[in-house]
Amino acid sequence: MLGRPKAHHTSVPAEPEVRTAPAYPEQLGWAGIVLALVGLVLALHGSHIRNHQQVAEGLALAVVGRGLALRRPIVIRHLVIAIALLVLARLSATRGHYGLEQLALVVAALTALWAAPSPPSTADQRKRIVALVDQTSNDCLAPFAQRYDKSYIFSDDGQAAIAYRVRLGVAVASGDPVGPAASQQAAAEAYLATANANGWRTGVLGAGEEWADWWRERGLRAVPIGRDVVIDLESFSLTGRTFRNLRQAVQRTHNFGVTTEIYDETELPADLRATLRGMVESSKRNAHRGFSMILDGLLEEQHVGTLIAVAFDADRKVVGFQRFATADRGREISQDLPWRVPGAPNGVDERLAFDMIEWAKTHDARRVSLCFVAFPELFEAKPDRGVDRVGYWAAHQLDPWIRLESLYRYLRKFHSLGRQRYVLLRLRDVLPVAVAMLTLEFGASRTRRKGLRGWRRLARRASKTTSS
Repeated sequence: MLGRPKAHHTSVPAEPEVRTAPAYPEQLGWAGIVLALVGLVLALHGSHIRNHQQVAEGLALAVVGRGLALRRPIVIRHLVIAIALLVLARLSATRGHYGLEQLALVVAALTALWAAPSPPSTADQRKRIVALVDQTSNDCLAPFAQRYDKSYIFSDDGQAAIAYRVRLGVAVASGDPVGPAASQQAAAEAYLATANANGWRTGVLGAGEEWADWWRERGLRAVPIGRDVVIDLESFSLTGRTFRNLRQAVQRTHNFGVTTEIYDETELPADLRATLRGMVESSKRNAHRGFSMILDGLLEEQHVGTLIAVAFDADRKVVGFQRFATADRGREISQDLPWRVPGAPNGVDERLAFDMIEWAKTHDARRVSLCFVAFPELFEAKPDRGVDRVGYWAAHQLDPWIRLESLYRYLRKFHSLGRQRYVLLRLRDVLPVAVAMLTLEFGASRTRRKGLRGWRRLARRASKTTSS
């Protein structure tokens, strides 16, 4: 158990952000659009006259034109692969394998101007991000910028950054910029410039209300996806009829003899850590998914400042636990995914959240975030519109897998719905951006196990430095 969360680094020397320049002038973007249209016409004409070779050549030309229109720079390794595929196409033609030739031709075009991936974060960047999160206030999603599978774009002064990841040629920004407010817009501008230079489409997942208008001014459309659940510690209490259900849930666990303890994640006793890992491994939930609203590296000693609230039954057996991440020098505490064993007493989740709130009140915190509730309007009242009724029916039927309704039923007991969160995108990019965001948020992390030891050592060194 512990006192106040350890402080993060507060100052790290900035370094200039290196941005990729396009491989050709902007005017070629319009030429690319023309080439794409010509290629599509040729492909359709070839299909009409059953000329498969012309179809393949038209599709290849359309793909190249599309890449030029997006002004995607040429990546050397992609170019090498494309040349190899062209050689394969030629060899296949000489041997009469025309189907293989046509396939290789189209794939070569796809590869030549395939979107470059986002670069993995470096150890220095991660140190800087930890420091910037520690300087970010009033943003409950800020701690999740520290996920190990994210890349970063910094403002020119190095005092703010955007966490992002590229998927399917879409640069998905995770929440709002982190760092002091004065430099955040510069980080957002750097993100747009970098995306443009690399031919990436842009989208923002989980932007706050304060940023929605800023992104709209730059051509993105805001789509509301849910609301924060934030507890203001100065005003929160269980008194009054409003919190009757929460009081009853908490009291029920006391009647069962449930107790709780709060630990620094990097200082969990070895036997308790093993028990919690066993819970996670035996659960059907995916502990490695998430992007903007879930922290990775659960129980891996990776992240400085993370807290673990553990619930024990009367026999001192673990019945549930929750992880919390911190920002703003421990004044902002955000809940990660909750975990509980099958058959745990009803109210364990509420008890863990409430006890963390009570703990935070005595440890210099200002707010505790209980994550995020998606589309609360669907569940607050019986839908009266056809579209809303369909949405509610779908969410209700899929709840065993997506848990939207059950999460809402749990979080509404706290009566602390906060600011709106948005997805921001361009309408013409709806399909690729939606697919990119869904696969990032619900897919598995790309974190490589071989890099975890180094990150753990970094976290432990940071902890020792700040505590001394």
